[in-house]
Amino acid sequence: MNKKFNVLSIIIPCKNQAKGVKKTFNDIIEHSKKLSLEVEVIYVDGSSTDGSLEVAESYKEKIKNMKIIHEEELEISPNFSGKGAAVKAGMLVATGDIQMFMDADSSTPIKEIDKLLPYFDKGYDIVMGSRYTDKPIPATNSAFRAFWHSLKEVFEVIIYGYSKSNATLKKQGRLRQLISRGGNLIFVVVLGQSFADTRCGFKAYTKEAAKTLFDMQTLPGFGFDTEILVIAKKYNYKIIEVPIDRKSV
Repeated sequence: MNKKFNVLSIIIPCKNQAKGVKKTFNDIIEHSKKLSLEVEVIYVDGSSTDGSLEVAESYKEKIKNMKIIHEEELEISPNFSGKGAAVKAGMLVATGDIQMFMDADSSTPIKEIDKLLPYFDKGYDIVMGSRYTDKPIPATNSAFRAFWHSLKEVFEVIIYGYSKSNATLKKQGRLRQLISRGGNLIFVVVLGQSFADTRCGFKAYTKEAAKTLFDMQTLPGFGFDTEILVIAKKYNYKIIEVPIDRKSV
């Protein structure tokens, strides 16, 4: 990668994912050996009761650069809690030149970051993992194209039971995909967004973009990533969606 990118910060929001987050930490340790970047891990715990926090604590000696944030320690607001709040807390303390967040259960494995990183060398500010595209798609202001693509996906789910944009997700079930694709269509119509997969929990940002966007974030839970993209559009950040592989869910 470009020499100006030296550190990758990985934010992991977690609540009651003890088994999954243990595998995630192990995967990060192994994949870090293959990266040209130094890795910083920021674990944010949402008052877990299943031992997730204890699992994270046990990895502090195994992961060189690791920070652990407890929900009760969040200084954002006492009433600001949820996945969005956890991601924001991690982003605001991250020091990496590239900063990303991923799900604690590795629904998208850390190795998929290899597909996102090259686009930062191409000048992109935000690189989004996408489950609903089979090729890289730069963000566009073409609401017409985005509308028809989203509408097509909704009809595909109704007819086939899954979106043909990514047949690997058909095991999720018709209803779950209909909610996902229907929600994406609403975002296109109401917010004028042109993304195929706003809700994928695998996104990376330059340090400058992350600090600007997450400092202005107000939604603590559902919809925080959509809010971030709305703000990013106003600031004219360069964004691209990149296809990723996910484990079966």
